[in-house]
Amino acid sequence: MNRQNDRGGRKKAAGTAAALLGAGLLAAWIITGENGPSEKDIEIYEQAAAMQEQVDGLGFLDFRLEDYPVAVYDGRRDYVFYEGKIKKRAPVLETFAGTVYPVEGHFEVVVPTAEQMDKLLSLAGGVEGMVSGSGYGSKEQTATIWHEAFHAYQLTNYAILGEKVSAEDLRQDLEGDARSGKERRKRGREEPDSAGIENEQIMEEQAVLSEEEWIVQEVDNNAEIRKKLETELELLEAAAGLAFAMEKADQENAEDMEKLKKTVFQYLESHRQRLSEMPRTAADAEIRCELTEGTAYYVESKVYGMQAGDTAYQECYLDGLGRFEGGRGKYYRTGMAKCVILDQIAPDWKEGFDFTQGMDAVLEHNSTRADCFLP
Repeated sequence: MNRQNDRGGRKKAAGTAAALLGAGLLAAWIITGENGPSEKDIEIYEQAAAMQEQVDGLGFLDFRLEDYPVAVYDGRRDYVFYEGKIKKRAPVLETFAGTVYPVEGHFEVVVPTAEQMDKLLSLAGGVEGMVSGSGYGSKEQTATIWHEAFHAYQLTNYAILGEKVSAEDLRQDLEGDARSGKERRKRGREEPDSAGIENEQIMEEQAVLSEEEWIVQEVDNNAEIRKKLETELELLEAAAGLAFAMEKADQENAEDMEKLKKTVFQYLESHRQRLSEMPRTAADAEIRCELTEGTAYYVESKVYGMQAGDTAYQECYLDGLGRFEGGRGKYYRTGMAKCVILDQIAPDWKEGFDFTQGMDAVLEHNSTRADCFLP
C-alpha cells in the first residue's frame, strides 16, 4: 500500500456477520457490462470471501471483506466485486501492485489480476513488502486481497496514530502531492541568497520528504543506525521464530517463554535507544509504516498460511526476517513479527487495539503486563 494510504477514520461497527461465498456461487454473480472478468479472477475472489470465518479468528473487531469493494484491474479495465455484483468500469488507478484508493467518498481495494502480478514478480523479482517465491497464484492473490482489505479497514474505522483522514481528504492529498511536492522541491534546490534563506529552504525541502525518503536517508544510509537495526532484526527473527514454534506446539513451556521474554526485552531496549538517536520525523515514519503495513502484512501472512500450511508460511514469511532490506519493506516484516510475538505472549492484545500507538508501544505494554509470560 502507498504511504498516503496509511491513515484512517472511525465508523460504527456494522451489524450482521458476513455470509460466506463458495465456488458454487460462480454463476450467481450479476455482471454489469458486456464482458466480465475471467473465471479464475471470480474464483479467487470467492476463495478470499469464503475465508471470512477463519480470518475472524485472527481477532480484529468487525473486519469483513464484504464491507469493501474489490476492484480487479486487468490492464485495461476494473472489475469491481461488491454486494453480489461485478461492475465493469474504466480503471480508477492503473496500478501493478495492490493498494487502497479513494473512490466516490469511500475506500476501495484495487489489485491487478493474479496473472498481471505473476508477470510483475517474474520481471522485477518482487515488490515492496512481498516475499518473492517460485510463483504468484491464487493463494498469493487471496492473501493480497485480504492485505489490502485490511488497509481499507484501517482507513475506514480508525484514526491512525491520532490522524483521521477521509476518502475525500486522501483524494485531494493524492492529487495535490505531485504538483505541490515538485514545486516545493524545486524551490528548495534553488541557489540561496543568504544563510537565512538557505536554512528556510532546507527546512522546506525536508518537510516534503516522503516516508520512503526519510527511511533511506536516516536509516539505510546511516551506517551506525543501520547496524543497530540489523541487530534488532536478528532479535525479532529469533523471537518470532520461537513464538511460532510455541504456537505450533500448542502447550505451555516455561523455559521457552522465559527465553522469549528475554529476547523481547533485549529487542525493546535496543530499539528504544536507536529511535532516540534518529530525527523525530524519521522515527515517526518508521513507526507509522510498521503499524499500518506490518499489521496488514500479518493478515496477509496468516491468510496465506491458512491455505498453504505451516511449512510454506514459515518459509515465505518467517525465514529471513533478520535480513536487511532497503526502504519501507523491512517494516512490513518487523510489524508482522511483533504481531506473531504478541499472539503468544498476550493472546488478547487485539482487544481494544485501535491503531493509536505504534507496534513497539503495544509490544512493550503487553510484555510488562502482570499476566504476561506466565507459564
